[in-house]
Amino acid sequence: QKPFRVLIITTSLVEYDKGTRGTTHGFDRLKHVMLPPLVDSVTSMTSRGWHVDVYLILGFKSLAPHRRQLITDALPPGVGLEVWEDAIPLYYKNSFNKRPKADQAVTNGDHALSRQHRFVLRDKLQYYDFFVGFEDDMRITAEHVLEFLELSNDIYQLYGEALSSSDGQVVVVGSDGKAVQPPPLVHRHKSNDGASVGNDIIHDPIGVEHTKRLFPGLLRVEVLDRKSDHPLRQTGVLDNHRFVKEHPPSPNAFSAVDGESLLDPTICCDENDPPRGKMTAHPKMEEVVMWETNIQATGVRKYPDPIGWVAAMPVEDKADVGSFWSGYTKEQPNLKRPRRVDETIGNQAGFMATRSQVEYFHNKACPGGFLPPFDSQHWKGDSLQRHSVEFWSGGFQLFGQCSLNRILPLEPRRFEKHLIYHVSNNKQRTAPAKKMIRVGDFYGQILTVKEKAIKFAKEAWGIELT
Repeated sequence: QKPFRVLIITTSLVEYDKGTRGTTHGFDRLKHVMLPPLVDSVTSMTSRGWHVDVYLILGFKSLAPHRRQLITDALPPGVGLEVWEDAIPLYYKNSFNKRPKADQAVTNGDHALSRQHRFVLRDKLQYYDFFVGFEDDMRITAEHVLEFLELSNDIYQLYGEALSSSDGQVVVVGSDGKAVQPPPLVHRHKSNDGASVGNDIIHDPIGVEHTKRLFPGLLRVEVLDRKSDHPLRQTGVLDNHRFVKEHPPSPNAFSAVDGESLLDPTICCDENDPPRGKMTAHPKMEEVVMWETNIQATGVRKYPDPIGWVAAMPVEDKADVGSFWSGYTKEQPNLKRPRRVDETIGNQAGFMATRSQVEYFHNKACPGGFLPPFDSQHWKGDSLQRHSVEFWSGGFQLFGQCSLNRILPLEPRRFEKHLIYHVSNNKQRTAPAKKMIRVGDFYGQILTVKEKAIKFAKEAWGIELT
Protein backbone atom coordinates (compact mmCIF):
# COMPACT_ATOMS: atom_id res chain seq x y z
CA GLN A 1 0.00 0.00 0.00
CA LYS A 2 1.34 3.41 -0.98
CA PRO A 3 1.91 5.87 1.88
CA PHE A 4 -0.21 9.02 2.22
CA ARG A 5 1.62 11.65 0.15
CA VAL A 6 1.74 15.25 1.43
CA LEU A 7 3.27 18.33 -0.19
CA ILE A 8 3.97 21.27 2.11
CA ILE A 9 4.21 24.54 0.17
CA THR A 10 5.62 27.47 2.14
CA THR A 11 5.93 31.07 0.97
CA SER A 12 8.57 33.26 2.61
CA LEU A 13 9.03 36.89 1.57
CA VAL A 14 12.33 37.67 3.33
CA GLU A 15 15.28 35.72 4.71
CA TYR A 16 15.92 38.25 7.49
CA ASP A 17 13.23 40.38 9.08
CA LYS A 18 13.02 44.02 8.01
CA GLY A 19 11.96 45.41 11.38
CA THR A 20 8.41 46.20 10.24
CA ARG A 21 5.13 45.02 11.78
CA GLY A 22 6.59 44.24 15.17
CA THR A 23 9.63 42.30 13.92
CA THR A 24 13.30 42.91 14.73
CA HIS A 25 15.53 44.22 11.94
CA GLY A 26 18.06 41.60 10.86
CA PHE A 27 16.45 38.77 12.86
CA ASP A 28 17.17 35.46 11.11
CA ARG A 29 13.65 34.68 9.93
CA LEU A 30 14.59 31.58 7.99
CA LYS A 31 16.30 29.92 10.94
CA HIS A 32 14.13 31.08 13.83
CA VAL A 33 10.68 31.69 12.32
CA MET A 34 10.27 29.51 9.22
CA LEU A 35 12.30 26.45 10.13
CA PRO A 36 10.85 25.49 13.57
CA PRO A 37 7.18 25.14 12.47
CA LEU A 38 8.25 23.53 9.20
CA VAL A 39 10.27 20.88 11.04
CA ASP A 40 7.41 20.33 13.50
CA SER A 41 4.94 19.90 10.64
CA VAL A 42 7.07 17.49 8.66
CA THR A 43 8.17 15.44 11.67
CA SER A 44 4.60 15.02 12.92
CA MET A 45 3.64 13.63 9.51
CA THR A 46 6.62 11.40 8.73
CA SER A 47 6.31 9.85 12.20
CA ARG A 48 2.96 8.48 11.02
CA GLY A 49 4.54 6.88 7.97
CA TRP A 50 3.40 9.58 5.54
CA HIS A 51 5.59 10.56 2.60
CA VAL A 52 6.25 14.30 2.85
CA ASP A 53 8.02 16.72 0.51
CA VAL A 54 8.61 20.45 0.97
CA TYR A 55 8.44 23.19 -1.65
CA LEU A 56 9.73 26.64 -0.62
CA ILE A 57 8.63 29.72 -2.57
CA LEU A 58 11.07 32.49 -1.67
CA GLY A 59 10.72 36.20 -2.20
CA PHE A 60 14.45 36.83 -1.88
CA LYS A 61 16.97 36.55 -4.69
CA SER A 62 18.77 33.36 -3.77
CA LEU A 63 19.23 30.73 -1.09
CA ALA A 64 22.91 30.22 -0.37
CA PRO A 65 24.11 26.58 -0.41
CA HIS A 66 24.92 26.57 3.31
CA ARG A 67 21.43 27.93 4.11
CA ARG A 68 19.81 25.25 2.00
CA GLN A 69 21.94 22.69 3.83
CA LEU A 70 20.67 24.11 7.12
CA ILE A 71 17.12 23.29 6.04
CA THR A 72 18.01 19.86 4.65
CA ASP A 73 19.82 18.88 7.85
CA ALA A 74 16.84 19.90 9.98
CA LEU A 75 14.30 17.85 8.01
CA PRO A 76 13.81 14.12 8.63
CA PRO A 77 15.55 11.68 6.25
CA GLY A 78 13.75 11.01 2.99
CA VAL A 79 11.96 14.36 2.82
CA GLY A 80 12.33 16.00 -0.59
CA LEU A 81 13.10 19.72 -0.86
CA GLU A 82 12.53 21.99 -3.85
CA VAL A 83 13.17 25.73 -3.82
CA TRP A 84 11.80 28.48 -6.06
CA GLU A 85 14.07 31.47 -5.56
CA ASP A 86 13.30 35.07 -6.55
CA ALA A 87 9.65 34.08 -6.92
CA ILE A 88 7.95 37.48 -6.61
CA PRO A 89 5.96 38.12 -9.81
CA LEU A 90 6.38 41.35 -11.78
CA TYR A 91 3.53 43.67 -12.75
CA TYR A 92 2.65 47.19 -13.83
CA LYS A 93 1.60 49.05 -10.71
CA ASN A 94 -1.60 51.12 -10.74
CA SER A 95 -2.52 50.08 -14.29
CA PHE A 96 -5.78 48.35 -13.44
CA ASN A 97 -8.15 48.27 -16.44
CA LYS A 98 -5.84 50.42 -18.57
CA ARG A 99 -2.66 49.98 -20.51
CA PRO A 100 0.58 50.91 -18.71
CA LYS A 101 2.29 54.13 -19.67
CA ALA A 102 4.87 53.89 -22.44
CA ASP A 103 7.76 54.60 -20.07
CA GLN A 104 6.38 52.64 -17.10
CA ALA A 105 8.62 49.91 -15.70
CA VAL A 106 7.47 46.68 -14.14
CA THR A 107 7.83 46.35 -10.38
CA ASN A 108 7.77 43.54 -7.84
CA GLY A 109 4.30 42.43 -6.79
CA ASP A 110 5.14 41.46 -3.18
CA HIS A 111 1.44 41.08 -2.46
CA ALA A 112 1.22 38.23 -4.98
CA LEU A 113 4.03 36.01 -3.71
CA SER A 114 1.31 33.86 -2.16
CA ARG A 115 -0.26 33.46 -5.62
CA GLN A 116 2.79 31.48 -6.74
CA HIS A 117 1.80 28.41 -4.75
CA ARG A 118 -1.04 27.97 -7.25
CA PHE A 119 1.52 27.29 -10.00
CA VAL A 120 3.20 24.68 -7.82
CA LEU A 121 -0.18 23.12 -7.09
CA ARG A 122 -0.97 22.81 -10.77
CA ASP A 123 2.39 21.17 -11.52
CA LYS A 124 2.28 18.78 -8.58
CA LEU A 125 -1.44 18.02 -8.35
CA GLN A 126 -1.29 14.45 -9.64
CA TYR A 127 1.67 13.41 -7.49
CA TYR A 128 0.28 14.02 -3.97
CA ASP A 129 -2.82 13.20 -1.98
CA PHE A 130 -2.84 16.29 0.22
CA PHE A 131 -1.53 19.85 0.07
CA VAL A 132 -0.63 22.24 2.88
CA GLY A 133 0.02 25.76 1.58
CA PHE A 134 0.73 28.47 4.16
CA GLU A 135 2.84 31.49 4.95
CA ASP A 136 6.20 30.74 6.55
CA ASP A 137 5.19 31.34 10.18
CA MET A 138 2.25 28.95 10.50
CA ARG A 139 2.49 25.59 12.27
CA ILE A 140 0.32 22.86 10.76
CA THR A 141 0.79 19.37 12.19
CA ALA A 142 -0.53 15.91 11.40
CA GLU A 143 -3.22 16.38 14.07
CA HIS A 144 -4.60 19.33 12.12
CA VAL A 145 -4.55 17.32 8.91
CA LEU A 146 -6.31 14.32 10.47
CA GLU A 147 -9.06 16.52 11.91
CA PHE A 148 -9.40 18.29 8.57
CA LEU A 149 -9.76 14.93 6.81
CA GLU A 150 -12.26 13.66 9.39
CA LEU A 151 -14.49 16.74 9.08
CA SER A 152 -14.18 16.66 5.28
CA ASN A 153 -15.30 13.03 5.37
CA ASP A 154 -18.24 13.94 7.64
CA ILE A 155 -19.28 16.61 5.13
CA TYR A 156 -18.95 14.15 2.25
CA GLN A 157 -21.09 11.66 4.15
CA LEU A 158 -23.87 14.26 4.49
CA TYR A 159 -23.52 15.08 0.80
CA GLY A 160 -23.97 11.41 -0.09
CA GLU A 161 -27.03 11.09 2.16
CA ALA A 162 -28.57 14.19 0.58
CA LEU A 163 -27.95 12.80 -2.92
CA SER A 164 -29.62 9.50 -2.07
CA SER A 165 -32.62 10.93 -0.19
CA SER A 166 -35.96 11.29 -1.94
CA ASP A 167 -36.14 15.06 -1.46
CA GLY A 168 -32.41 15.79 -1.74
CA GLN A 169 -32.10 16.82 1.92
CA VAL A 170 -30.71 15.51 5.20
CA VAL A 171 -32.42 16.16 8.55
CA VAL A 172 -31.24 16.27 12.15
CA VAL A 173 -32.08 13.09 14.08
CA GLY A 174 -32.73 13.06 17.83
CA SER A 175 -31.34 10.69 20.46
CA ASP A 176 -34.44 8.52 19.97
CA GLY A 177 -33.46 7.89 16.37
CA LYS A 178 -36.38 9.92 15.00
CA ALA A 179 -36.11 13.01 12.81
CA VAL A 180 -36.33 16.23 14.80
CA GLN A 181 -39.28 18.33 13.70
CA PRO A 182 -38.00 20.96 11.25
CA PRO A 183 -38.79 24.61 11.88
CA PRO A 184 -41.93 26.05 10.27
CA LEU A 185 -41.53 27.55 6.81
CA VAL A 186 -43.58 30.63 7.67
CA HIS A 187 -42.57 33.62 9.76
CA ARG A 188 -38.86 33.00 9.19
CA HIS A 189 -36.28 35.74 9.17
CA LYS A 190 -35.64 37.33 5.78
CA SER A 191 -32.09 38.41 5.03
CA ASN A 192 -31.42 42.14 4.73
CA ASP A 193 -28.40 41.60 2.49
CA GLY A 194 -27.62 39.30 -0.44
CA ALA A 195 -28.05 36.01 1.47
CA SER A 196 -30.74 33.58 0.34
CA VAL A 197 -31.38 32.50 3.94
CA GLY A 198 -32.17 34.39 7.11
CA ASN A 199 -30.23 34.56 10.36
CA ASP A 200 -32.46 32.09 12.24
CA ILE A 201 -31.21 28.84 10.67
CA ILE A 202 -30.62 26.42 13.57
CA HIS A 203 -31.35 22.81 12.63
CA ASP A 204 -32.99 23.17 9.24
CA PRO A 205 -32.63 20.31 6.74
CA ILE A 206 -29.67 20.79 4.42
CA GLY A 207 -29.65 19.99 0.72
CA VAL A 208 -27.09 18.86 -1.82
CA GLU A 209 -26.01 22.29 -3.04
CA HIS A 210 -25.51 23.73 0.43
CA THR A 211 -23.70 20.64 1.69
CA LYS A 212 -21.14 21.01 -1.12
CA ARG A 213 -20.24 24.45 0.25
CA LEU A 214 -19.24 23.28 3.73
CA PHE A 215 -15.52 23.30 4.51
CA PRO A 216 -13.34 22.91 7.62
CA GLY A 217 -12.34 26.29 9.07
CA LEU A 218 -9.15 27.35 10.85
CA LEU A 219 -8.39 30.05 13.42
CA ARG A 220 -5.00 31.75 13.65
CA VAL A 221 -3.78 32.13 17.24
CA GLU A 222 -0.76 33.35 19.16
CA VAL A 223 0.57 32.71 22.65
CA LEU A 224 1.25 35.76 24.79
CA ASP A 225 4.93 36.38 25.43
CA ARG A 226 5.90 36.63 29.10
CA LYS A 227 7.66 39.97 29.15
CA SER A 228 6.66 42.03 32.15
CA ASP A 229 5.56 45.01 30.04
CA HIS A 230 3.05 43.11 27.93
CA PRO A 231 -0.02 45.37 27.59
CA LEU A 232 -2.41 42.43 27.24
CA ARG A 233 -1.23 40.95 30.54
CA GLN A 234 -2.27 44.04 32.47
CA THR A 235 -5.10 43.43 34.93
CA GLY A 236 -8.53 43.32 33.31
CA VAL A 237 -7.44 44.01 29.72
CA LEU A 238 -8.41 40.65 28.22
CA ASP A 239 -11.30 40.23 30.66
CA ASN A 240 -13.00 43.27 29.14
CA HIS A 241 -12.95 42.00 25.57
CA ARG A 242 -15.33 43.15 22.88
CA PHE A 243 -18.95 41.99 23.15
CA VAL A 244 -18.40 40.46 26.59
CA LYS A 245 -21.58 42.15 27.83
CA GLU A 246 -23.69 41.09 24.87
CA HIS A 247 -22.28 37.55 24.81
CA PRO A 248 -20.61 36.58 28.09
CA PRO A 249 -18.69 33.28 27.81
CA SER A 250 -20.78 30.31 28.89
CA PRO A 251 -19.72 28.59 32.14
CA ASN A 252 -20.04 25.34 30.16
CA ALA A 253 -16.82 26.24 28.33
CA PHE A 254 -14.81 25.95 31.54
CA SER A 255 -14.04 23.22 34.04
CA ALA A 256 -16.33 23.11 37.06
CA VAL A 257 -13.32 22.04 39.15
CA ASP A 258 -10.70 24.72 38.47
CA GLY A 259 -12.40 27.16 36.10
CA GLU A 260 -9.88 26.48 33.31
CA SER A 261 -10.94 26.37 29.67
CA LEU A 262 -12.01 22.97 28.37
CA LEU A 263 -9.67 23.53 25.42
CA ASP A 264 -6.13 22.19 25.45
CA PRO A 265 -3.33 24.28 23.82
CA THR A 266 -1.01 21.31 23.32
CA ILE A 267 -1.90 20.48 19.71
CA CYS A 268 -1.74 24.00 18.34
CA CYS A 269 0.90 25.63 20.44
CA ASP A 270 3.04 23.46 22.71
CA GLU A 271 6.74 24.35 22.75
CA ASN A 272 9.63 23.09 24.84
CA ASP A 273 11.74 25.24 27.15
CA PRO A 274 13.84 27.08 26.08
CA PRO A 275 11.48 28.05 23.25
CA ARG A 276 12.61 28.51 19.67
CA GLY A 277 12.30 31.82 17.88
CA LYS A 278 9.49 34.00 19.21
CA MET A 279 7.38 31.18 20.63
CA THR A 280 6.31 30.79 24.27
CA ALA A 281 7.20 27.64 26.21
CA HIS A 282 4.49 25.30 27.52
CA PRO A 283 1.56 27.71 27.15
CA LYS A 284 -1.57 27.69 29.24
CA MET A 285 -4.90 28.04 27.45
CA GLU A 286 -5.49 31.42 29.06
CA GLU A 287 -2.39 32.68 27.21
CA VAL A 288 -3.67 31.68 23.76
CA VAL A 289 -5.25 34.64 21.96
CA MET A 290 -6.84 35.41 18.60
CA TRP A 291 -7.64 38.55 16.60
CA GLU A 292 -8.89 37.54 13.14
CA THR A 293 -12.61 37.45 13.96
CA ASN A 294 -15.05 37.86 16.85
CA ILE A 295 -18.39 36.62 18.12
CA GLN A 296 -20.31 39.44 16.44
CA ALA A 297 -19.44 37.91 13.05
CA THR A 298 -20.11 34.30 14.10
CA GLY A 299 -23.10 31.98 14.00
CA VAL A 300 -23.95 28.46 15.17
CA ARG A 301 -25.87 25.61 13.60
CA LYS A 302 -26.77 22.03 14.37
CA TYR A 303 -26.07 19.80 11.37
CA PRO A 304 -27.14 16.16 11.06
CA ASP A 305 -24.73 13.58 12.45
CA PRO A 306 -21.84 12.97 12.24
CA ILE A 307 -21.17 16.73 12.36
CA GLY A 308 -23.54 18.09 15.01
CA TRP A 309 -23.18 21.58 16.47
CA VAL A 310 -20.68 23.90 14.78
CA ALA A 311 -19.62 27.52 14.75
CA ALA A 312 -20.18 29.21 11.39
CA MET A 313 -17.36 31.54 10.39
CA PRO A 314 -17.97 34.68 8.28
CA VAL A 315 -18.78 34.22 4.62
CA GLU A 316 -19.93 36.46 1.78
CA ASP A 317 -23.69 37.07 1.99
CA LYS A 318 -24.70 35.44 -1.30
CA ALA A 319 -22.67 32.33 -0.40
CA ASP A 320 -24.20 31.78 3.06
CA VAL A 321 -25.87 28.39 3.62
CA GLY A 322 -27.36 29.57 6.90
CA SER A 323 -26.75 29.63 10.64
CA PHE A 324 -28.14 31.23 13.77
CA TRP A 325 -26.28 34.54 13.89
CA SER A 326 -25.05 35.72 17.29
CA GLY A 327 -26.67 39.14 16.75
CA TYR A 328 -30.11 37.90 15.74
CA THR A 329 -33.19 38.66 17.83
CA LYS A 330 -36.87 38.73 16.85
CA GLU A 331 -37.06 42.19 18.40
CA GLN A 332 -34.29 43.59 16.17
CA PRO A 333 -34.39 41.47 13.02
CA ASN A 334 -32.81 44.11 10.76
CA LEU A 335 -29.40 44.35 12.43
CA LYS A 336 -26.68 44.05 9.78
CA ARG A 337 -24.56 40.91 9.95
CA PRO A 338 -20.80 41.40 9.35
CA ARG A 339 -19.79 39.78 6.10
CA ARG A 340 -16.62 40.62 4.19
CA VAL A 341 -15.23 42.90 6.86
CA ASP A 342 -11.44 42.76 7.00
CA GLU A 343 -11.18 42.58 10.78
CA THR A 344 -13.67 39.72 11.10
CA ILE A 345 -13.24 37.64 7.93
CA GLY A 346 -10.94 35.18 9.73
CA ASN A 347 -7.87 35.24 7.50
CA GLN A 348 -6.02 31.95 8.02
CA ALA A 349 -2.79 32.68 6.06
CA GLY A 350 -3.15 29.66 3.84
CA PHE A 351 -5.23 26.56 3.26
CA MET A 352 -5.05 22.79 3.10
CA ALA A 353 -6.94 20.46 0.81
CA THR A 354 -7.00 17.03 -0.75
CA ARG A 355 -6.32 16.64 -4.45
CA SER A 356 -10.03 16.15 -5.16
CA GLN A 357 -10.88 19.30 -3.18
CA VAL A 358 -8.38 21.35 -5.20
CA GLU A 359 -9.93 19.98 -8.39
CA TYR A 360 -13.37 20.97 -7.07
CA PHE A 361 -12.14 24.49 -6.31
CA HIS A 362 -10.73 24.87 -9.79
CA ASN A 363 -13.39 23.19 -11.91
CA LYS A 364 -16.60 24.03 -10.07
CA ALA A 365 -16.47 26.26 -6.99
CA CYS A 366 -14.25 29.20 -7.93
CA PRO A 367 -15.21 31.61 -10.72
CA GLY A 368 -12.24 31.94 -13.06
CA GLY A 369 -10.63 28.87 -11.52
CA PHE A 370 -8.32 28.27 -8.58
CA LEU A 371 -5.24 27.37 -10.61
CA PRO A 372 -3.37 29.22 -13.38
CA PRO A 373 -3.27 30.54 -16.06
CA PHE A 374 -5.84 33.08 -14.67
CA ASP A 375 -6.64 34.27 -18.19
CA SER A 376 -10.44 34.04 -18.30
CA GLN A 377 -12.67 37.11 -18.42
CA HIS A 378 -13.22 36.77 -14.67
CA TRP A 379 -9.70 38.08 -14.03
CA LYS A 380 -10.24 41.17 -16.22
CA GLY A 381 -6.85 40.96 -17.83
CA ASP A 382 -4.63 41.07 -14.74
CA SER A 383 -5.09 38.97 -11.62
CA LEU A 384 -2.17 40.73 -9.91
CA GLN A 385 -3.85 44.15 -9.97
CA ARG A 386 -7.08 43.13 -8.38
CA HIS A 387 -6.17 41.08 -5.33
CA SER A 388 -4.25 41.17 -2.08
CA VAL A 389 -2.16 38.71 -0.09
CA GLU A 390 -5.28 37.67 1.84
CA PHE A 391 -7.06 36.77 -1.40
CA TRP A 392 -4.30 34.47 -2.66
CA SER A 393 -3.50 32.89 0.70
CA GLY A 394 -6.91 31.27 0.65
CA GLY A 395 -9.15 33.52 2.71
CA PHE A 396 -10.86 36.04 0.50
CA GLN A 397 -11.13 33.83 -2.57
CA LEU A 398 -12.17 30.51 -1.06
CA PHE A 399 -14.58 31.99 1.48
CA GLY A 400 -15.84 34.76 -0.77
CA GLN A 401 -15.91 34.11 -4.50
CA CYS A 402 -15.78 30.32 -4.19
CA SER A 403 -18.75 30.30 -1.77
CA LEU A 404 -17.21 27.90 0.78
CA ASN A 405 -18.68 28.08 4.29
CA ARG A 406 -16.16 27.37 7.06
CA ILE A 407 -17.37 25.44 10.07
CA LEU A 408 -15.76 24.62 13.44
CA PRO A 409 -17.04 21.61 15.42
CA LEU A 410 -17.97 22.62 18.98
CA GLU A 411 -16.83 19.42 20.68
CA PRO A 412 -13.74 20.74 22.52
CA ARG A 413 -11.33 17.97 21.42
CA ARG A 414 -12.21 18.77 17.81
CA PHE A 415 -12.43 22.56 18.11
CA GLU A 416 -8.88 22.82 19.45
CA LYS A 417 -7.56 21.05 16.35
CA HIS A 418 -8.76 23.97 14.24
CA LEU A 419 -6.41 26.39 16.02
CA ILE A 420 -3.17 27.09 14.14
CA TYR A 421 -0.16 28.84 15.70
CA HIS A 422 1.17 32.05 14.17
CA VAL A 423 4.70 31.57 15.49
CA SER A 424 5.91 35.08 14.66
CA ASN A 425 3.90 36.01 17.76
CA ASN A 426 3.90 39.66 16.67
CA LYS A 427 0.19 40.41 16.19
CA GLN A 428 -0.34 40.52 19.95
CA ARG A 429 1.76 43.70 20.09
CA THR A 430 0.89 45.28 16.74
CA ALA A 431 -2.84 44.62 16.26
CA PRO A 432 -5.27 46.87 18.18
CA ALA A 433 -5.75 45.54 21.70
CA LYS A 434 -9.52 45.74 21.30
CA LYS A 435 -9.35 42.98 18.67
CA MET A 436 -7.58 40.53 20.97
CA ILE A 437 -9.51 37.89 22.89
CA ARG A 438 -8.56 34.71 24.67
CA VAL A 439 -9.50 31.74 22.51
CA GLY A 440 -11.08 30.08 25.54
CA ASP A 441 -13.36 33.10 26.00
CA PHE A 442 -14.29 33.13 22.31
CA TYR A 443 -15.16 29.44 22.56
CA GLY A 444 -17.27 30.27 25.61
CA GLN A 445 -19.09 32.98 23.67
CA ILE A 446 -19.87 30.50 20.89
CA LEU A 447 -21.41 28.14 23.48
CA THR A 448 -23.47 31.07 24.76
CA VAL A 449 -24.84 31.61 21.25
CA LYS A 450 -25.56 27.88 20.98
CA GLU A 451 -27.54 28.06 24.25
CA LYS A 452 -29.37 31.10 22.89
CA ALA A 453 -30.25 29.16 19.72
CA ILE A 454 -31.60 26.21 21.73
CA LYS A 455 -33.75 28.59 23.78
CA PHE A 456 -34.99 30.34 20.64
CA ALA A 457 -36.03 27.03 19.02
CA LYS A 458 -37.99 26.11 22.15
CA GLU A 459 -39.74 29.45 22.59
CA ALA A 460 -40.39 30.29 18.92
CA TRP A 461 -41.18 26.84 17.52
CA GLY A 462 -41.66 24.54 20.51
CA ILE A 463 -38.78 22.37 19.35
CA GLU A 464 -36.44 20.71 21.86
CA LEU A 465 -32.77 20.62 20.79
CA THR A 466 -29.74 19.35 22.65
